[in-house]
Amino acid sequence: MEKKERLRAIVEGSVFTGIIQFLILASAVVFVIESDRQQLEVDPYATHFIVLDVVFLVLFSIEYVLRVYIEPKKRDFVFSFYGLIDLVAILPSLFLVPGFRVLRILRFLRIFRIFKATRFILAVDRLGAALREIQQELLALVILSLMFVYLAACGIHFFERNAQPEAFGSILDSMWWSVVTLTTIGYGDVYPTTSGGRLFTALVALVGVGLIAIPSGLLASALTEARVEREKSEEGEKEDEEQED
Repeated sequence: MEKKERLRAIVEGSVFTGIIQFLILASAVVFVIESDRQQLEVDPYATHFIVLDVVFLVLFSIEYVLRVYIEPKKRDFVFSFYGLIDLVAILPSLFLVPGFRVLRILRFLRIFRIFKATRFILAVDRLGAALREIQQELLALVILSLMFVYLAACGIHFFERNAQPEAFGSILDSMWWSVVTLTTIGYGDVYPTTSGGRLFTALVALVGVGLIAIPSGLLASALTEARVEREKSEEGEKEDEEQED
């Protein structure tokens, strides 16, 4: 047990954490540079990228094995958020092996290595707690949003199907316009030309502004409550320490 505790102190220490953070950043930078060089017909540095990928694979694999080893509840860690992210950061690089070339496209999943950095951001835990606090409200909002997307698509199809059959000829075709309008993105690739369609679009856009604002307000409120509770907890711990002294 003492050996495992010493290893835990090393893995969770600042030096080991700093090394892993550097590797995550380096991996992301290499991934970006490699994607740019893939446009070249002949890349003299292709072997270098393969070597770097193998190095990242070995180092991240060692980290993953160490974290599994020091965890008392290994199964819970393996299937936890961070455990799955660590695993996904490793698996894509295995497709460098010649026998797995058919699945080489899955190496694109290496982008998920960047999520490993969330382990070292303390505010992420608070954000997760806030999301769990409002998960029912968010689920209700998702369902409501899907209903509005459907109703908006039906409405614009009714107004524009004769004027623009190529863009709004079916409700399914109108779904793209509905999503873009409700999210207030407004690409402008399809838009209404009839008076009824324009009036309907104005109403949909107003509803969309409200839909975008609701989750922001819910999350801000939940984060504030989580921060207040954490401060109360820290104050309680300090009081306990002072009483013990």
